[in-house]
Amino acid sequence: MALTAAVIIVVTLVVMTTGRTPAVLALICALVAAGLLGIATPNELFAGLSNGGVVTIAAMLVIAKGVLHTGVVSRVTFRLLSGVSTAGQALRRLIPPVGFVSALINTTPIVAMLIPAAKELQQQSGVPARGVLLPVAHATTLAGSATLIGTSSNLLIAALAAPSGVMLSMFSFVPVAVPVAIIGWLVLLVTAPVMLRGRADEAERELSWRAEIPVSVSANAIGRTAAELGVHTTLEYQLLEIRRWGKAVTSDSVLAADDVLVYKCTEDGVRMLWGSPRFGLSPQRLYLVAVANNEQATVRDLEEDEDIVVVAAQTDKLLREAHAEPGELCLVTASSAEALSEQPLVGLWQQATGTAPQTGKTWIALAILTAVIVAGSLGLAAVELVAVTGAVLMVLSGVLTPRSAARALNWNILAIIAGSIGLGTIVVNSGLGGYISDAILRLSGSSIPLVVLVVVVGTTLLTNVVTNAAAAAILTPVVLTIATSTGLNPVLLLILVGTCISFTFLNPFSHQSNLMVMRPGGYSSATFVRFGLPLTAVSVLTAFGVGWALLSV
Repeated sequence: MALTAAVIIVVTLVVMTTGRTPAVLALICALVAAGLLGIATPNELFAGLSNGGVVTIAAMLVIAKGVLHTGVVSRVTFRLLSGVSTAGQALRRLIPPVGFVSALINTTPIVAMLIPAAKELQQQSGVPARGVLLPVAHATTLAGSATLIGTSSNLLIAALAAPSGVMLSMFSFVPVAVPVAIIGWLVLLVTAPVMLRGRADEAERELSWRAEIPVSVSANAIGRTAAELGVHTTLEYQLLEIRRWGKAVTSDSVLAADDVLVYKCTEDGVRMLWGSPRFGLSPQRLYLVAVANNEQATVRDLEEDEDIVVVAAQTDKLLREAHAEPGELCLVTASSAEALSEQPLVGLWQQATGTAPQTGKTWIALAILTAVIVAGSLGLAAVELVAVTGAVLMVLSGVLTPRSAARALNWNILAIIAGSIGLGTIVVNSGLGGYISDAILRLSGSSIPLVVLVVVVGTTLLTNVVTNAAAAAILTPVVLTIATSTGLNPVLLLILVGTCISFTFLNPFSHQSNLMVMRPGGYSSATFVRFGLPLTAVSVLTAFGVGWALLSV
């Protein structure tokens, strides 16, 4: 049975590594095969669907979206990057605070928010995004392993270990993960400026769009100038004038409520302005629409339906003067796609971006996140219950709509994690886990340093070829068996695994954050290997040294 299980596991991991077949499909096929062969019962194989760790991960995705929806990360990032002139300076300012936040919420949405910030830095200061994005992505991955809720793999390890009586708390991972993260950050600060050199793209962009961005009464832009806010001029947009009560004022004027900032920009520039948390824009989505016909109308006539507001159009005139020519492209905000379908001037449309950040709920979102962390840390209730309560409060407080909360759930990731739990069940029920742990013990001769070395190196290699969830599901039962056989502290072995699972620095496909920055930063697979090797080597050595020291006490 163990041999059969080994074949199923190896084939599944190979298929997942190649990427030719969706990871979810590979995992489902593995679970079905194991069920048909009698390795485990269906209830055991699909127990991941109701696993507390998976439930917690889902709830934390909603909480993370609520916090990011307020634009607080964008605002803090802008302040941190103000006046930056080199990539090294940007990294020194970004890595510590971003790392701290990454230990509290899932790292993937944080990296998503940092991508436009890095692009804006490149446009304003000439600091290439290439020198910033990959180091920051790796820094968030390192820091995410420091807490129970910082990464999904830690939650999964805790959920798999709980039935064996091994309990992991909110900060159990700190003794190993924090020293590794700090040393890793130092390596990033030293190597990134040398290994990720490059120049910003200074190619001219055609600023063919005219955008008119209103300043709401609740905007945090009020009382400051556009230059102070960093929304004056970049390669993607240029502020032409500020209109106050229909009259133009100078572009360096202090902003007031109901001002309208008039820009010439690219289409991407319009999206960047819409995504800025500075203006307090409406919580509606932005749509790209094409005008259907010409009835001597202007683009402002699209606003006959009160649910539609024109934000930008391809014109060099004010929007109220721009003719709505057939095929003319406009960017509008609308309450729904139905509102667009009922407007006779609209021919085609597609969603251009998500809703604008809603800064008014910032303190509510942060209070909910803080309450979840405190309650989970003090053990006031089960972590999954605390997380779900926080997710529900994000909706009840109005930070997120029910629809936005549902969209925060990445069903592909959740399905992979749930399926990976079934993979771990196969390892345990077939006896394969026992054979693996015996092999590790024979290889190490039950020597503590050798056990630690094999666990650290084995985890690092596995996590770079398969998903974090699969590595956690396979290795958790193995190290629990090793702990039982050797008398070593199981908690320390598990946090060692949890820390090393985050060493996904060599393969761009081993972590979602890697894939997210690959294209914006212009990285290749060779770049990941070249840049990741020194970071991986130092992280492995640090984890080995800290793990050995703690287990020897």
